[in-house]
Amino acid sequence: MLEEKWKKFKYVFIIWIIIFAVGMIKKTFQNDTFYTIKIGELILKNGIDMMDHFSFHSNLLYTYPHWLYDVFIYIIYKYTGYAGIYISSIILFLMLLLLVFRTNYKITNNYLVSAFGTFICALSAAGFATARAQLVSFILFVIEIYFIETFLKNGKKRYLLGLMLISLILCNVHVAVWPFYFVLYLPYVVEYIIAIILDKIKLKKEYKFINFLKKKIIVEKNDNVKYLFIVMLLSLFTGFLTPLGTTPYTYLIKTMMGNSQNYIQEHQMIDWKSSPFAIVIAAETIFLAFFSRIKLRDLFMISGLILMSIFSIRHLALLAVIGTICFTRVFYMFLELFKFDISETILNFLRKKTVTILFFVFVIIFCTLMLRYQLKKDFIDKEMYPVEATKYIKENLNVKEIRLYNDYNYGSYLILNNIPVFVDSRADLYTKQFSGFDYDILDDYQFMAMHYQEKFEFYNITHVLTYKNDTVFDDMLKKDDNYKILYEDDNFILFEKLEKLPYIISFEN
Repeated sequence: MLEEKWKKFKYVFIIWIIIFAVGMIKKTFQNDTFYTIKIGELILKNGIDMMDHFSFHSNLLYTYPHWLYDVFIYIIYKYTGYAGIYISSIILFLMLLLLVFRTNYKITNNYLVSAFGTFICALSAAGFATARAQLVSFILFVIEIYFIETFLKNGKKRYLLGLMLISLILCNVHVAVWPFYFVLYLPYVVEYIIAIILDKIKLKKEYKFINFLKKKIIVEKNDNVKYLFIVMLLSLFTGFLTPLGTTPYTYLIKTMMGNSQNYIQEHQMIDWKSSPFAIVIAAETIFLAFFSRIKLRDLFMISGLILMSIFSIRHLALLAVIGTICFTRVFYMFLELFKFDISETILNFLRKKTVTILFFVFVIIFCTLMLRYQLKKDFIDKEMYPVEATKYIKENLNVKEIRLYNDYNYGSYLILNNIPVFVDSRADLYTKQFSGFDYDILDDYQFMAMHYQEKFEFYNITHVLTYKNDTVFDDMLKKDDNYKILYEDDNFILFEKLEKLPYIISFEN
């Protein structure tokens, strides 16, 4: 009878999380979505030639790091437009949350605690849920954790094949995060190694600190980890099963060697003031573990994710998803240790019709307001992207002949409109490590204002599109007699470089 009640709770929660998630997804697209559409179109028409076709820099190499996702997004865009991409983001986010809920239940066997952990994940990960390849990557990482945890419990070999398949998909969907597929194995492997060492080492004395650690940290010796290690090694070879050559093995190394991490915000070190979630999830997990117990694998996992997030903001998303799974298990162990049997009480409370009705009314009203707020927005933010300026350029200039200097943030929107760009949000593409050039385009972009005349001459820039009242170029080019304003609106200014007229000396008789 109790099991039947929990099944009803599960279905109610799933309906609730669907309603909640729909209202949390942002309608306005980020810049990566625009170039993703065009690259997907290019691949279906011309295949993958490892060359860039969207900047005006000749012979620029490109690695197509998420080619399969690009094709997926373009197909959706071709048949359903921006609305289809927006809906696909909602569906993928829902898949992520439902998989987190299933994984939480696998490691706790408690629907209530699993639902609580999933709710935290929904709140923390919603900001990362947009039409980018990382959304699919998060889903694959959660499935990876689910397969690992399930295999450790039942030892069924089919999950090992599933793990290798995940590696293969990641290589083609988002090669930049493929190395993190292996990172997620490490807490399990290291825990197993430590368990073996502890079995062989016999301490002569009982130290208080050692006793304290034994009480607080659970070290499991599961021989199935040996098979996980073998699969991890075999998965290294899936990097060859892509049309990208050696890119899966070189992409992260080249990125680390390049300078994009110095300029791109998501590659920089964490700013604790603007990223409070990292502190919250870390503090809650460590706090609960201190008063109860924690599995060594979870301690390694959460600690590793925190360190990764400190060194690069982009890893906060991984902490938001995988970190909440670790938190869920620690929270369950905390309740279990202190015998807080709140399940039956809360279940009976939630099963009351009045409570259920009020709860759903609240969620529906909240999500309706959120959804209405999102639907009022445009898919494209005209303050961030030069919608009208782009129309002017296409109608009045020959886009095949001009060499347009543009900002990093909206280069991808120009690509979507078939306007060759100076730079765009494919940051690594413009570094020496990826471009194959002996000069660094991204470096030149970052310091362009300091020596724009020299660099504009070097790149043969004919036109400049810049944000209005938000860049040094706004004032400098207005004062520069070599440039005139072709177009201006509330957010953008388009300049044209004037041809220098030769001096004409005439002699009169």
